[in-house]
Amino acid sequence: MSNRYKKGDLVFVPSGLTLLQFADKAAEDASSASVKNFTRTVTPSPVIIVENETQSPYCSILYNGERWYVPRREVYPITGSDDDN
Repeated sequence: MSNRYKKGDLVFVPSGLTLLQFADKAAEDASSASVKNFTRTVTPSPVIIVENETQSPYCSILYNGERWYVPRREVYPITGSDDDN
């Protein structure tokens, strides 16, 4: 994922992706962050970008009403179907 997404953008994450919640706001430094909770997506899921900082390997998303962190490279744009033309 590039830094092209901004707060409020609707994107999707793939199925089987592990979402993380950190014990503190140390997601900017993934090497020292402690994970307090995790979940895994079952299906490709639409999510909203909450935060997308350039220096972090993670971006923050809203998934099922909670804030989670995912690797920036695992977030994809939602594109229209061919029927939209």
